[in-house]
Amino acid sequence: MIVGVVLRWYKTYRGINYIPVTDAGSFCGLVGNNGVGKSSVLEALDTYFNGRPWNFHTSTKKSGLENSEPQIVPVFLIEKELLKPNLIPLAEELHQVAMKISEANANSSHKVNVKRFVDHRERIKMRAELDGKFLLPLGINHNGSVALSFFNSPELVEAAKNSLPELEFSLTMEELNKYAPLLSELKSLVEYIYIPKEIDSEAFTKLETKEIQVLMGETLAQILNSRVAQSQIQAINNSLNDFIQDLSDELEHYSYRTPTDRQQNLKRSDVNNLIVQAFFNIRKLHKKQGDHWLEISSLSSGEKQKAIVDVAHSLLAKHRDKGGNLVIAIDEPEASLHMSACFDQFNALYDISRQCMQVFFASHWYGFLPIVENGSTTVISKRENGHVFDQINLSSYREQVKKLAKVSKGKLPYDIRLKSLNDFVQSIISSVIGERPFTWIICEGSTERLYLSAYLQDLMKDRRIRIVPVGGANEIKKVYNYLLPLYEEFRDEVSGRIILLSDTDAELVSYKVHNYDSLICKRFVNIRSEGVTKLVNIDSNPVSPATEIEDCLNGGLFFGNSKVVQR
Repeated sequence: MIVGVVLRWYKTYRGINYIPVTDAGSFCGLVGNNGVGKSSVLEALDTYFNGRPWNFHTSTKKSGLENSEPQIVPVFLIEKELLKPNLIPLAEELHQVAMKISEANANSSHKVNVKRFVDHRERIKMRAELDGKFLLPLGINHNGSVALSFFNSPELVEAAKNSLPELEFSLTMEELNKYAPLLSELKSLVEYIYIPKEIDSEAFTKLETKEIQVLMGETLAQILNSRVAQSQIQAINNSLNDFIQDLSDELEHYSYRTPTDRQQNLKRSDVNNLIVQAFFNIRKLHKKQGDHWLEISSLSSGEKQKAIVDVAHSLLAKHRDKGGNLVIAIDEPEASLHMSACFDQFNALYDISRQCMQVFFASHWYGFLPIVENGSTTVISKRENGHVFDQINLSSYREQVKKLAKVSKGKLPYDIRLKSLNDFVQSIISSVIGERPFTWIICEGSTERLYLSAYLQDLMKDRRIRIVPVGGANEIKKVYNYLLPLYEEFRDEVSGRIILLSDTDAELVSYKVHNYDSLICKRFVNIRSEGVTKLVNIDSNPVSPATEIEDCLNGGLFFGNSKVVQR
């Protein structure tokens, strides 16, 4: 996977910038205000992997390419076994540099970015298993040659001395070329699909496009080769040649021939091209609405964006065998979507991230932050002296945001603290209004979600149930207090239900709740004298014993199912 990237004079990025992307997990978000450089990261990776034209910083046009030397240098965390044996020594050199580089041996112009990388590297070491893996910084200059940015350091020179004993401080452009085979290998190991915000959804979703064929895991040529037998093509050629011969016999002194003595027949590629043009090219993606089918071009902007994610989700889940080398990047997946649809859109992206190598997205919708359990988000902001990057691991999102807010002395963008919960709550309220409302169950942790999902699996789809863990009783309280005023404002229009469930803990989080029909806030508690588990108000008795969802389950049923599984 790609854990970070160095951008130099690319689009909004002035000078050298190390951007941490993830320290664990394949669900990777970039958030921040317009113009801070979120989409620049996604575009730069498209340039790196797919040859997208370089989008140079405006200053580069004044100073010239040779003076500014724009660069894109991804940092990979990759399994050693994926590399060819002859490339292992080169990879080992770069890995050692990445693991040993420090502020102490960085020159003054690189210290800020080296510190960012070193801090990020230490988080990666804490959260990810590095045994059997390489941490590899390896990228390109604007002219396609090998670039290492600030990783071209004394450590790298020391590692390379065996093959280049004359080196004194840094590797020259020519000397860096020895890493070209490794660069080519890393690029070949990743299939990168970039979906910009202003995409032509009709063109993108056609079966002839490279992107859709990558999502399918097979090309149209491969599909046709498996479905149109060579014997069928030969039969067509034989029949047509018989016709030409019969016609020649009738014409006596004339014949329809090709210019050469050897008469050409239909080749496999000819047949494939004809089928693509006459069969696939006339077919466009349609969405079923009631008894009718609507072309994707007739859908709203939000529906088009949703259709692209739906198609990717379905193809990865049901068509492609495996997506371990696939990276999907999407710019503003929430664009033009109704607030109630944002949760489902990001839930689909989260599912996609578990079926491929990595999902990158740039977003203004912060509602995913409190609810995603495994992934990372980088908050990008601008200061007078350049960009600032605050990378947050979503499994400990709440703790990290509090820590960053304290350390940054209030400079951490307020959006990350305010908008994440606001967006989530607004999404809930908007989705419980209307003819086909959702039912939301907000619980403390992932264990509750697993159990509740299993018990309610038959109802999940028909009742449109969404089960979301938010990370503890205090977070349940916070969500409830945000929900309450909005619910009371739209109470007469609410047709769905919102249920918040807490455990009964030794340190009980108690607060006053209202008994509304469609906004229900309860906690589990075992009543031992009656041998039952009840749902009681948060602030009511009994307050003991401590009760978690596991304490509420039917042990006999669990034991019986366990024995069936063991058999």
